[in-house]
Amino acid sequence: MEYLDRLFTIEDPYCTSDECREIYFKAMKEVFEFHYTRNEVYRKVCDFEDFSPDDLKTPDDIRHIPHIMVNVLKWYTLRTLPEEEIAYEFTSSGTSGQKSHVLCDTASKERQNRMRERIVKAVGVPTQKPVNYIVFSYDPEIAGNKGAAYTHNMYTTFAPAKDKFFAIHANEKGVPQFDEDGVLKKLEEYAKDKNTPLRLVGFPAFMHEIALTLKEKHLSYDFNHEESMVITGGGWKDKQEKSIPYELFKKEIHETLGIPMSNFRDIYGFVEHGVPYLTCREGHFHVPIYASVFVRKPGHLEFLGFAKKGLLHLLSPYNLAQPTISILSTDYGMLKNNCTCGIKTPYIELLGRAGKQKHKGCAITAAELLKNA
Repeated sequence: MEYLDRLFTIEDPYCTSDECREIYFKAMKEVFEFHYTRNEVYRKVCDFEDFSPDDLKTPDDIRHIPHIMVNVLKWYTLRTLPEEEIAYEFTSSGTSGQKSHVLCDTASKERQNRMRERIVKAVGVPTQKPVNYIVFSYDPEIAGNKGAAYTHNMYTTFAPAKDKFFAIHANEKGVPQFDEDGVLKKLEEYAKDKNTPLRLVGFPAFMHEIALTLKEKHLSYDFNHEESMVITGGGWKDKQEKSIPYELFKKEIHETLGIPMSNFRDIYGFVEHGVPYLTCREGHFHVPIYASVFVRKPGHLEFLGFAKKGLLHLLSPYNLAQPTISILSTDYGMLKNNCTCGIKTPYIELLGRAGKQKHKGCAITAAELLKNA
């Protein structure tokens, strides 16, 4: 696929040139036609919406590519490629037992990795200096194919690891357990290594819990190093109202661990839409050239403009294994422009989940360990 290949050779993930936009449009057209002609179920969805590859004539038509509701992948596999070409399967498993099954072939996974590498570089994550990691996520031995766990571990590859400690690992009975005592011991150990930066990666709920414990014990450490960093992704506790604003979260981690406030990066994304959105230095999730984001009014699904709250509709051509080219999420948000960080693309402001019950994924499964800690 000529334009799909060209899209993922674009080095600047936030390119806004006419050439970049044209390549993106043509890649979307190639991939939409690929799924339309090879996936019978998706083609029927498109036919029901009276939309075919011939209707994708201009970049403005991208928004009309028929979407799949994110929860559909909990019930249907919707495989486009032959089974023998599927190299990866990721799941987001909640307490209800429902799992989204997201498939990738090798080339699609490589495209996802290339996106991530360029985006993290653009927002200042990589360094060649060795760092100590505390990963507030599942140890690979028990992670299985949980998408969030895979992602968290990937974010420990952008700086060499002098040492790495996973905060969720199996206890003597083989049950996943958040090891708070182990984290506290590692912090004490790493604090003696004054020349090595500290990086925290993973679920913010667990980092928040550690910060509260340090405050209760009247303890604090000084990891004020230019390469120290916090990279968060995933949920808080099982009820969203128990979370705290991200600025307050940054403040409490800075106060207890000394990590510079400018060195926090949050990740937005979900396993069904494998594009990573990382915050810039101003804390905004900019949309990369590899994706489109629109805001839809709940119910009627009309398209809303900038600075209006609605459901986030996310599109990307990276995956040929499944027709996840157009996904309607259960996340509320709005699009904004004119960030002062220098990146010219629009950014997403997240505004919570739709419905009374949070869309559960392995982030929530993990956070529920806090209830039993």
